[in-house]
Amino acid sequence: MQTQKPTRRTSASLELADSILVQQALAGDQDAFETLVHRYETALFQMIYHYVGEYHEAWDVLQQVLLQLYLSLATLHLQAEIRPWLFTVAHNCCVNFLRRRRPTYFSELEPRDNALDETTALAALPDTSPQPEELAEHREFQQCVYRAIEEIPIQYRPVVWHRCVGNLHFPEIGQVLNIPTSTVKNRFYRARPLLRAALVAQLDMTTAKV
Repeated sequence: MQTQKPTRRTSASLELADSILVQQALAGDQDAFETLVHRYETALFQMIYHYVGEYHEAWDVLQQVLLQLYLSLATLHLQAEIRPWLFTVAHNCCVNFLRRRRPTYFSELEPRDNALDETTALAALPDTSPQPEELAEHREFQQCVYRAIEEIPIQYRPVVWHRCVGNLHFPEIGQVLNIPTSTVKNRFYRARPLLRAALVAQLDMTTAKV
C-alpha cells in the first residue's frame, strides 16, 4: 500500500494521541491515518534502512509495515501509543527480509544472550560531555551518530539504534527485540562509552573537513 504525505494537517491533529487517531482512522478519516504515518514513518524508515542497507528495499519494507498498520487498526484502538508495536513489526519485517535476501547476515538482528565483553577504560573516565542520545536529537549530529553506531560491536547496535535514533524507552526496546529490559540496559550502558568515543572521532573528522 502506497501512502502519501497529506498536504494539510492542523496542529490539533498532530497533537492527538495515537489511540484517538486510530479510532478516527477506523471511522474512515484518511487524514487521521496519514497523520499516524507522518508521525512515525521517518524513524521507521531510518531503522529499516539501517538494517536493509538499500534505499528502495527499505522503502518496500516500510510499505509492508504501513500495510500491517492499516490492517491492524481494529486491534490497536485500545493502545495509548502504537510506537512499540510499530517498531516490533518493522523489526520482524527486516528479519524476514534478510532471511530471504542474505541469510548469512541474519545473525545481525538476532538477540544475543552471551556474556558481553568488558568495555574499554573509557567507561571509567569522568564524562562531562553530552550523552550520545542527547546529541542525536540535533540534526547536525545525526549522520555522525549513524556512522558511530556502525563502529560499535554488532551485539550493541540494535539497542543503541532504537534508543538514540528511534528514541524508544528501555522497556519498549526489550519488547521490540524480545529481550529482558535488564539486558537492554546492560547492553546500552556497556555500549555508551564505545559510542561516545566513536562519535567524538566522527565529529573530529567532520570538523577537520571544514
